[in-house]
Amino acid sequence: MLAEKRQLNLNLFIYPGGHHEAGWRYKDSAPGRVLDIAYYQELAKKAEASKFDALFFADGPALADNIRYASRFRLEPLTWISALAAVTERIAFIATASTTYNEPYNLARLFASVDHLSGGRAGW
Repeated sequence: MLAEKRQLNLNLFIYPGGHHEAGWRYKDSAPGRVLDIAYYQELAKKAEASKFDALFFADGPALADNIRYASRFRLEPLTWISALAAVTERIAFIATASTTYNEPYNLARLFASVDHLSGGRAGW
């Protein structure tokens, strides 16, 4: 009997403010780079070199209510994906986006444009 070939797909979930509100206190963290696109380009290149399949960005139509201890700022995902796709070759990019605050046709058009320009590497 032949062994079944299995494949593991890896996605990097980038959450700029971190997943722990005190993470910015870690000595090797880079809280000053939360708005530095070069930082995210470096992460995308490292993920691609490490054979990750995709990067995931969760967007939200509002700021989190607990901003006392950590940054809750997030970049707009389509612009973010475009900047990362320009410096990578094969890794895919997936983002959430709300049709509550964006017209569905226009949002689909934006994702389709990024998908086309990135060679089919954008997902919603």
